[in-house]
Amino acid sequence: MILSELSQKAEFIADRHRSLQSHWHTYCNTLVQAITLSKHKLHHAMGCEPQTGLSFFLFDHFVIRVEQAEGFNCHTINYLVESRDGREQACIASARLDQNGLLDGAVDIRDRERVLEHYLNKISAVYEGLYEAVQGDAPLRISALLANPRKPDVA
Repeated sequence: MILSELSQKAEFIADRHRSLQSHWHTYCNTLVQAITLSKHKLHHAMGCEPQTGLSFFLFDHFVIRVEQAEGFNCHTINYLVESRDGREQACIASARLDQNGLLDGAVDIRDRERVLEHYLNKISAVYEGLYEAVQGDAPLRISALLANPRKPDVA
């Protein structure tokens, strides 16, 4: 391979990497805005850990994490739930962020309403488990919360 070919490939890789990171940051900003500006009572409080993605405190007990999966050029976004002390953690869903700025090939990352709807669909198993536990006056751990989870959505 000659130097000019290598240089062209390196530029292509760098452009795509910058684009993916730009889409990831846009998605994060849109999701934060959608949650904080929502008229719906979601009981989310924003966490501050930008190096690990987004984190939201749910009912001041659970942490919902939205993270870009590991690996160079990875287009997967993972949605995790964990205990506030970090001892228990589970992946509840995944999504795919494509080069066109679409989540799962259908949701524009700039559309607040659709991004919020997509996110809430991904974490709905958490709300369902919490609702069942509270309705039955039962204590709840993450292992029990996701005892009957739906398969994580992978695009």
